[in-house]
Amino acid sequence: MDGSLLFVNKTQTSRVLSRSKAGERSAILSHVQNIRRKHEAEASHRSKPWSKFITTLPTSDDSKGSEVDAVKLKFVAFVEESNPKKQREKKDNQKLQSLSTTLKPSYNSSDPFRCTIANTDAGTHAILHITFSQASRANFLAESFAPSYMLLHQLPTRHDAMFQLRLKRCVEDEKLMYSTLAYGSSLLGWMMGRLDSAKQPEYFLDKALRAVRNYLATPDYKVDDWLLLSMYALAVTEMWNGLPVMWERSPQRQAMVSMLGSHGFAACRMHLKALLQVVEGAGGWEQFDPYILDSVVMADRYMAISHGQPLVIPITWDPGPLPRSIREELGITGESVLPLLGTHLLLEPLSEELDSLVRDLVDYCRIASEAWAWSSIGPEAEGWLFRRLQAISCRLLHHIHDHQISHVQLCICFATLTFISSSIAAKGPQMSAQYAAGQLLLLLQEKHKYAKEMKMSKGLYFWLLFMGSVVAEPQPWFLGRLAEHCEEGEVSESSLEARLEPYLYLPSRQGTLMPLILDYLSSTSKKTMMEII
Repeated sequence: MDGSLLFVNKTQTSRVLSRSKAGERSAILSHVQNIRRKHEAEASHRSKPWSKFITTLPTSDDSKGSEVDAVKLKFVAFVEESNPKKQREKKDNQKLQSLSTTLKPSYNSSDPFRCTIANTDAGTHAILHITFSQASRANFLAESFAPSYMLLHQLPTRHDAMFQLRLKRCVEDEKLMYSTLAYGSSLLGWMMGRLDSAKQPEYFLDKALRAVRNYLATPDYKVDDWLLLSMYALAVTEMWNGLPVMWERSPQRQAMVSMLGSHGFAACRMHLKALLQVVEGAGGWEQFDPYILDSVVMADRYMAISHGQPLVIPITWDPGPLPRSIREELGITGESVLPLLGTHLLLEPLSEELDSLVRDLVDYCRIASEAWAWSSIGPEAEGWLFRRLQAISCRLLHHIHDHQISHVQLCICFATLTFISSSIAAKGPQMSAQYAAGQLLLLLQEKHKYAKEMKMSKGLYFWLLFMGSVVAEPQPWFLGRLAEHCEEGEVSESSLEARLEPYLYLPSRQGTLMPLILDYLSSTSKKTMMEII
């Protein structure tokens, strides 16, 4: 390899030089080391500008060495003070020397050509990569109802290009970088229990909030994707600060979050309201990349379920029924797919709005089952699957806050939310299912107090109990009541599925927890028989 020419062929996914071939890596490191040594040698032999003014008095008395040094320093200081230009140069040099290598990396083997000149805190650049990891990308596929096995294939998503642009922009955009670091450090904390004690999420939140406020205070500031993503990252990070259940891997952090109470949710709503105001002032969501609306809608939905408050973002983005072009492209018929799904639930006395919601959800499940039977689908179809499911969930949340809704219909709404959330193979929806099941528990326990006033069919009640049992950590109350309503000889997977599928039940989703439920029901049944004997 010619030492005067050096080319490094990398992509955005290349993070370390060890991915290079051994010969290429050796040449790069050698190139970097030679330049560093050359620079150090030149610096050590370069004559100092004040050297001509210094006179060293030879003496055989070593004890006077310190006096000579003192004379030299005083004389140099005197010369520099008498020269304003030299004094300014000295101050500039001191400022430059105080900067860390992360601010201005020089001859750094991890960045030999100084490609990433960023602010000091970008030294924690690994956090940025976590934000844009495969787990984050797969979340959009999961929220599009993709099967869990497809999430392991690292399939491309329609937002991949925006992920790369956002990562690049973090290098030069202070508000985006700090808000993304706050998001990433919080994500790293609750997912893996890893938190930097010196730079916890609040450290980056404070810097990000100041950067956003300063930007908004600038006359004629530009409303772009990066401003909205900064505000979104602030909202999500604050929301996580309001969810103690998410911090089980970090007990100290969990205790702190529990003490904060609803402060995190209040801050999250504040950021989402500000973001909505900025979007409406700029002409609506159509003016920005779809990635932003998709991200904001998910955050708003999680917060509404977890905090029990109405949505902030109006549902003006529902894509409606599946367009004929996508239906023909994927060959979707909807016939003979999940034929029993929802048939008994639609026979229950539902309000007009709830009946429409259940029909849309059943139709969606059939379409998604056919669509994901393909190895991959196009961005238009993926986008419809994502937004349609979000819209159905948000319509349910909106209906929950209807003052005219009955007690039974409220139970159905929370059970349906549990069904949707438990069907999505991602951390956020699974936690949402836990919260929805918790609300269902309170409603059903209240129903027991007023059983005479609350008329409910046995099939519906059995389905409600089962939905409360399919979450990650079901309440013992659900399992106990479920065991009571299982008739003798009915504790088998086929018999339970026969009762559940005419309501809302997917063997490929809720069926994954069926063995655990069956074990509990079987053990309870045996215990009861022993007590009788």
